[in-house]
Amino acid sequence: MSASPDARIRRRSSGQQVAAYLRDEIMAGRMAPGDRINQEETAELLGVSRVPVREALAILENEGRIEIELHRGAYVLPIDPDSVRENTEIFGLIYAHVAKRAAERLTGDLDTTLANIGAELEAATSGDEVWRVVGEYVDAIMEVGVSKRMNRTLRRMRVLVEVSDVNAVSPEAVEATKLGILKTISLIRAGDGERASQSQFETQRAAADHLVVALRSRLG
Repeated sequence: MSASPDARIRRRSSGQQVAAYLRDEIMAGRMAPGDRINQEETAELLGVSRVPVREALAILENEGRIEIELHRGAYVLPIDPDSVRENTEIFGLIYAHVAKRAAERLTGDLDTTLANIGAELEAATSGDEVWRVVGEYVDAIMEVGVSKRMNRTLRRMRVLVEVSDVNAVSPEAVEATKLGILKTISLIRAGDGERASQSQFETQRAAADHLVVALRSRLG
């Protein structure tokens, strides 16, 4: 397993950060099904202790991305395209509801925030830029679209469908997401909750379609 200097985690790390790195490696195919994840090598590669690496492996096992075998170590599990589609579409339903509520509860502050986010997204040229701005969009609509308690719950669950997963596998899904979110933002700002909800769901479904095609192609 190798990484560029930029992949090294330079500040004090956490299990979530290490998990994000390993998750990207798995989704991008740089770590294949059956590969063993060496804790010592991973810690050295990322410049961390073994503690956050162990935390990361527990996170990934809970997500169903790896299997930890007693006395043998952690191994990468095959990616199931159907499960990826199901997860993405379930979150599509959730965020469709959030988009509808955001449109119904539109305030002047939210309208300004979404206008700025839309401009940023329109100007984004790389996958990383797109996903950063999409994250800002999701945070903005959840702030008004759901309760604080539900907001915290959804933030914890979002790791299951990290947008970087899509970026690592399918550039087409990146573009579909960018265009779809721009449309959804315009509908939220217009106060059209029903159409914003539909647009949000269709955006997630389109991204899932592209992602599944790319994953199936990789699997042969």
